[in-house]
Amino acid sequence: MSENNTRASLVKKKMGFNQMRNTIYWLQRVMKQYNLSEKDIEKRLLSMGRNIGATYSKEFIPNSKNHSELIKELYKITLRSKVKIEQDFEIFTVTDNKSALCKYQYKDIQTPGCNVVIGMISEILERNGVEIKEMEILNCKTHGDPYCKHSYKLGVKETK
Repeated sequence: MSENNTRASLVKKKMGFNQMRNTIYWLQRVMKQYNLSEKDIEKRLLSMGRNIGATYSKEFIPNSKNHSELIKELYKITLRSKVKIEQDFEIFTVTDNKSALCKYQYKDIQTPGCNVVIGMISEILERNGVEIKEMEILNCKTHGDPYCKHSYKLGVKETK
């Protein structure tokens, strides 16, 4: 008998990332059959990530206030990843050696699953009061790199 998962179970249970990763790869293949450009696929994966982040935010209460620690916490809780963070002023660079969504390189996949990741993480950060000025994928295992590396340029939200 299958178990019904709730929003709360997102942050309490291990997620099946093999199925999610494979779904992202196959979803891209279907989008290509409908002649979507790589840019359109990238936008849709970012949007998917943002929607997932919005769902997580409904149940997630962060323990960290420091931006670097908050980003580490988000990767650990959402992706089960231990990441390395480097900070250069307002730019936070995240290195994930075992990215759950970008494990394999396929010749027919050009748009990395990292787009879902940066969309999700940025949405959760924004819903926790952190302004995201820019986000970027610097390296990705989908492209044959040994790790995934993401960059977030953070700002300060203005209060009214």
